Amino acid sequence: MRIFLCFALLVSSLAPLGAQDEPNPRTLLPPAVMDAMVNEVSGSVAWQHILELASYERDRPAEEYRTVYRESAYIEKTARQYGLEDVRIERFKLPGKTWDGELGELWLLDGKSRRLIVSYRDVPASLATGSRSADVTAELVYVGRGEDKKDYVDRSVAGKIVLASGSIGAVHNLAVREFGAAGVISFANPTGKPIDRPDQFAWNGLSRGFGPGAGAQKTTFGFNLSHRLGMELLEMLEKRQTLTVQAKVRSAEYDADMQVPTAVIKGTGASQQEVVVAGHLFEGIAKQGAMDDASGCAAALEVARAWLKLIQDGVLPRPRRTVRFLWVPEIQGTRAYLDRYPEETKRMVAAISMDMVGEDVQRNRNSLHLMRTPYSVNSFINEVTQQFFEFVGDTNREKVQNRRVAYNYRYPILDPQGSRDQFYYNIDKHYGSSDHSVFLGQGVPAVLFNNWPDIAYHTNEDRSFNGDPTQLKRATLIALASLAAMANADAAGALRIAELTAGNAAVRVGEQLRLALGAVGEKEPFKEAANLVRQAYDRESEAIRSAAVLAEDAAAAAKIESLAAAFAETGQTADLRRLTVYAQALGADTSVALTADETAAARLVPVRRKPAPSGFGGGRGGQEESRRDPAEASRAQYNVMEMRGFANGKRSILDIRNALGAEYGPQDLARVTEFFRGLEKTGEFEVTTR
Repeated sequence: MRIFLCFALLVSSLAPLGAQDEPNPRTLLPPAVMDAMVNEVSGSVAWQHILELASYERDRPAEEYRTVYRESAYIEKTARQYGLEDVRIERFKLPGKTWDGELGELWLLDGKSRRLIVSYRDVPASLATGSRSADVTAELVYVGRGEDKKDYVDRSVAGKIVLASGSIGAVHNLAVREFGAAGVISFANPTGKPIDRPDQFAWNGLSRGFGPGAGAQKTTFGFNLSHRLGMELLEMLEKRQTLTVQAKVRSAEYDADMQVPTAVIKGTGASQQEVVVAGHLFEGIAKQGAMDDASGCAAALEVARAWLKLIQDGVLPRPRRTVRFLWVPEIQGTRAYLDRYPEETKRMVAAISMDMVGEDVQRNRNSLHLMRTPYSVNSFINEVTQQFFEFVGDTNREKVQNRRVAYNYRYPILDPQGSRDQFYYNIDKHYGSSDHSVFLGQGVPAVLFNNWPDIAYHTNEDRSFNGDPTQLKRATLIALASLAAMANADAAGALRIAELTAGNAAVRVGEQLRLALGAVGEKEPFKEAANLVRQAYDRESEAIRSAAVLAEDAAAAAKIESLAAAFAETGQTADLRRLTVYAQALGADTSVALTADETAAARLVPVRRKPAPSGFGGGRGGQEESRRDPAEASRAQYNVMEMRGFANGKRSILDIRNALGAEYGPQDLARVTEFFRGLEKTGEFEVTTR
């Protein structure tokens, strides 16, 4: 009896532990399909592409400017080998010539001895892009940061070579063009961490100058040094030594073009729509980077290879929608391609930009970020990609709930040549500065996959050793699964995506209610708090409706519309009631009546008359905002983009102010009005009255 009781107690004590085993989360794709994708996608193959594209910095030979860039040729050849269709390289003439470095040597002269400080042969990043040919021997003079005129007070730099810690372009603009220096040397590393990595050389260049006569302004040369080398020279100067240096530079300029390799997996013809995946092969022709962004280009190639293999094996059907692959010069190449093919652009319903993926998370202390669309673009693509981020993150971490099963991942997604690190990820609000912003500007919902922070971003150390085949496999898997779910969605699939969006939307509006309650508790205006709730429901309802574009079926679209309407009707009233009751309990004023200015702004509707200027801001508003402090100017840049984005010809200026306020905090109505009045003068918008 006693033995039986002990056995019963043992079983009862173990049962709860066994019950804590957590199953894998569900996704839009069946488990068997996910299994096949995990087994097929290779981080090692993607890693090999990075090694081929950017294992080290190469001096680009003149022949490439006349024919095909090495990177473009590799992508084209590999795409054909994999069996992609419509493989070609689109070419776009650049308006000006392209700079190319050929030789750059910086020598320290000490009597009869000579010491080579750095050579372009060894570190291409050491020669500032835009440098002109020269052979100059001169005294070295330190000017501090060298970015402000006061740095040159009581310092004679004419005919000398300037050493500075500031941005080489800004230093050259003052030292050479205003004070007559022969050239500049800088040990600035604005994007890296020079104290932690003192031997990094930042990729920096000389500006072409400012104003109408910029092309005629004097340009000489510049050298980028590591923090260590810069401090060595500075230490010598501080010891009151007079240093003489020799700079030898040979550079050239070529008539060149932008090259955009592209290919497709053709759809079945059941839909004329396209989904897109992009990575940037070039960030200026001179700079070459393994993580930024050979990694994204390699991942896109591996998406293509794995997808075609899964179709061949009968695991995946040929997609309903055509899948387009673009390998571009960052931003300008994407813009040129979309401008050349406006009808194709109209068929694009979703785009993923992969810019810096598959990084070693231990080395970089980073995570893979999903940058969602901005608030002005509410799309199902956010939910589809987020689901697969969460799937990989949930299955590739050790859970204490599963420790009785194994001290391991529940569903390991690992590469045999990679680490066994867990998958760290973040779901973030929109951030621009990559190719997804260009798609968004053309009305194509687009998200960004991006590892951040990065220890070698825009430096000579942006090499393949910062990557990890395991993380590459995971990033590629997420892209493949997301694209397949969108490319294959029929009417039923669109409804499932709308359902997923509605579920995530409920979580997000709950978060906005929490923020609104907190704002009231902090004695902030009730009207602004209520605006958070209203805008959240407007946004999320739009996101649910967005899935209807995939349905391509009136009956399915009607069901999605009903789902969106029910979401807004049942939730918004209740949440505003909760907010009001809490505010009244605090004795707050719960009035939301419009002021006279708000009433007037509610009647003003900006209507677009011509396309926005190139770039991220532009226009009178962008120029005005750029004169503010850097942090505020950065926020203003996104405000400018979003004001344009919200201006759909239906929203009033008050609507735009309120939508912007929910995204970036309460906005000055007068400034929003002034912005659109300024664009009315340029002809970009007309402000109509209703």
